[in-house]
Amino acid sequence: MTTSHHTVERSAAAATAWRVPFVRPDLPTLEDIQPALERIFASGILTKGPELHRLEDDVKMLTGAEDAVAVSSCTVGLALGLRGLRELHRGHAERVEVIVPSFTFLAAPAAIVWAGYTPVFVDADPSTWTVSPAAVEAAVGPRTAAIVACHTFGCPCDMAALEVISERLEIPLMIDAAHGFGTSLSGRQVGREGFAQVFSMSPTKLVVAGEGGVITTSSREFGMLLRELREYGNDGNYGCSIPGLNGRLPELSAALGRESLARLPEVVRRRTAAANAYRDVLVGTPGLGFQEIPQVAASSWKDLSITIDPAVFGMDRDAVRTHLAERGIDTRAYYSPACHRMEAFKEHQPLDETLPVTDWLAATSLSLPMGGHVTPAVASSVATELLGARPARSGRR
Repeated sequence: MTTSHHTVERSAAAATAWRVPFVRPDLPTLEDIQPALERIFASGILTKGPELHRLEDDVKMLTGAEDAVAVSSCTVGLALGLRGLRELHRGHAERVEVIVPSFTFLAAPAAIVWAGYTPVFVDADPSTWTVSPAAVEAAVGPRTAAIVACHTFGCPCDMAALEVISERLEIPLMIDAAHGFGTSLSGRQVGREGFAQVFSMSPTKLVVAGEGGVITTSSREFGMLLRELREYGNDGNYGCSIPGLNGRLPELSAALGRESLARLPEVVRRRTAAANAYRDVLVGTPGLGFQEIPQVAASSWKDLSITIDPAVFGMDRDAVRTHLAERGIDTRAYYSPACHRMEAFKEHQPLDETLPVTDWLAATSLSLPMGGHVTPAVASSVATELLGARPARSGRR
């Protein structure tokens, strides 16, 4: 059975209110944030103030990174980080390519192009759905300026393998850590690994600032450069040697981000419980696939995503989306189309090979509701509704 994204969207538009929204921001209480708001209003400082610096200190303490620079969004953070790398590569004009997975949000390749680089798309690992280290190494050449990886859906990428490649070939490793708050490796929050990691604090994430991002880096010198770039490139005397942009995070957002960050362990615990409830119902169902989380890692469960094999399950991904939408359950088909299939990046599409894992994931993956409203009971109910979509002829476990 085949349907289209447009059918799903029509079904969504027909629903006056979702019974189970895809996401609901996991916010601190008004009482929790009120003292910070009162401080901001009393001071009259709405940007570049103490809440920003406190947030940066909190993130440094959490991640163990040498520096943390808060910015207006994760996308801006990626763009500024890559623009900063371009400054570091000023003596290497031939380095114009950045390796990046295609199965990721379009912000990463957009930031690469904005910074003046050319994205080189590579395939995903079929088990973890994060970027394949083997594909990264195969794509490295004399024109490679950087590697951008991603903690996909909250599952950490293979940092050990990627860092070996980065160090051996002397190519900076930057991580799109949009899904990374709450993700851990060997029991430690990610953020200190690689040259830089860029976190998001938008409403779908575990740490919420309304909008916002934080760049962590192993280089304090790079942190200083990022602060200059987020301030238009202003050198402090209204001069500019490096063009930047306005990437400042407002004090109100920084205050919300700090209170949200303080709640991170509890948010991770609840998301993990919801993810386990989904899996308890769905694992073992013919035609459904699951992201594999490495034993040394813990996912933030920013998303609980599955794949749906239509030949085995009896329905394709979009038909399942429609089925759930008709029952008031909102879902997402993330990264479909994959970045290398998008019009904006068509000139950068791989010419000599396909990206089979990426194309499979883009066609079959489905992200189920997650957030403060998804308790284990809600997750179990959504999973049961999903199983109810199967035609009678499909296999039952």
